[in-house]
Order: sequence, then structure tokens, then C-alpha cells
Amino acid sequence: MYPVLTTLSGHSYKQVKVVKVAPTEIRIMHADGFATIVLSDLPPFVRSKYGVADPAAEAAQQQQRKMDNAQASMLQRQEREAMQMMELTGLTFEVVKQAIINRDWCQANPGGGMMNGAMVAADSRNQLLAKATETLNTRRPIPVDTPPPAVMPGAGAAVVAGGPGPAVAVPGFIPGVIEIISARYSLPNEQARNVKNRFAKLVPSGTIYAPVSIQVTDQLSDAALDMGNYTTAKGVGVSVTSGNVTAGAAAVVIQEQNRNVLTVDYRYNGRRYKKQAMEGTLIVLP
Repeated sequence: MYPVLTTLSGHSYKQVKVVKVAPTEIRIMHADGFATIVLSDLPPFVRSKYGVADPAAEAAQQQQRKMDNAQASMLQRQEREAMQMMELTGLTFEVVKQAIINRDWCQANPGGGMMNGAMVAADSRNQLLAKATETLNTRRPIPVDTPPPAVMPGAGAAVVAGGPGPAVAVPGFIPGVIEIISARYSLPNEQARNVKNRFAKLVPSGTIYAPVSIQVTDQLSDAALDMGNYTTAKGVGVSVTSGNVTAGAAAVVIQEQNRNVLTVDYRYNGRRYKKQAMEGTLIVLP
């Protein structure tokens, strides 16, 4: 227990109790909650009680934690998307989720690779992606009557506006026309790319009778295709000190995968809406 514990990086904690000791770090409970401190950030008189600092192992542990957090975040996103797609497709949660997992893997491995311990060739990867896309594009068929012709005021005769509707629709869905006002595609905090014309070609023209789902990929922007997904590298520097003497230093470069975000501004039945979707997911309009 420590009344006050101040780390070498300047963080100060009060009413500290060490609750867990690991080879590269300690876990503490303090007045404001919990915290994890790597051994190399502890003052020497405290560090000596818990082990020898290993900057390389600490950096590897931090990188593994980031990877685990990214994996957990991806699984949560896949499950949320599966819940949405289950309603649209009429398929079971397990089938839709597996299709999403397969799609995401295929997009991350354009040339094929290892999947569940087995090697997947490029051709097999393409077939897997096509099947996953087909599954996610499935829509629950509901028979409906064809909308009656619209009569123009004062014309004295029936005039068809927009032609007959499709043979299927989603129950409770209000038919309408999607009008794209703007569509922008970019990495967070970077200048947005105008992709309105390319995105508008993916939106059905005329009246729709069911939600429209569109896959968000770098095909929306040639600049995004040229850049690729891996766009950032972070340097993590760690130093080990003993008193006022620096005993060693380590640097680790971590490459992270950034995803572009699509922002669409549009009108539907006279009302204006704005939606965002991350690269690799579906945007559902309206």
C-alpha cells in the first residue's frame, strides 16, 4: 500500500493498493479507480519489489493488448451488423454472422491466406467472398399488391407515375425515392473525398419498396484504393532508469489499420437525413 505513488512519466495516484503483479506490469486500485503501470515506469524503490523491467516485453504486451482490443471491437461490430442484417435477410443470426466474418476476412486478405488453420488460395477466397456477399444481399420476400396508378389533377384520365412497383417489399416500409445530396469518403480527421457520383450509381433510381444496403469499400474512391488500408505507424519509446542514469532504451513501431468512413447526406420523402458507415460494413438507406 502507498499513500501516494508517482510514476516516472508523471502520473500520480493516491491511496494505492497493489492488487496484481505480472512479469511486465502491476495492477493497482487507487482513490479514483484502477490502473495498470508497466514496471519501467515505476520509481526504482518501488520497482525493486516487483521484478526487473523488460522494455521489449512491455512493448510486446502493449501491442498484444491493442490487438486483443481491436479483435474484441471487431467482434462486437460484426454482431451488431448481424442483428441488423438478420431482420433484412430473414436468415438466422449464425448464418448472417458467419457471412460477415467471411466477408471481412476476404477483404483483409485479397490474395488469400491462412483461415482457421487452413490455407485458402486466391480463387477460393474469391468464391468465399462471392458467397458471403450473396448471403448478405438476400432479402426477405413479402408479396404485396402493385401500387395503383396515380391520377394527375385535372387530367381526367389515369396517368402512371414512375411505373408499377416491385413484387416484394418489407412490411411497414414506406415507399419513396432516395435523393443523394452529398457523399464523402475519408479516413478520420483527414480531408474528405467527394464520391457522390460514384455512390449515387449504386443507389436504385425511382421508388423503392424496401431498404437498400450498399457495401462500403475503397471502390468508391480511386485515391483510397491507391492508399490502401495500412496508413499509420506509431513509434513507442521506452526507457529504463536507475536513479538519474538511463540504463537502456527500446523503440517499437506498431502499424495500425485505419478504416475509411463514408458520410452520406440525402433526402427521402421530403426529409433530410445523414448517415455514416465504416469501410467493410453495409450502409442501409433510408
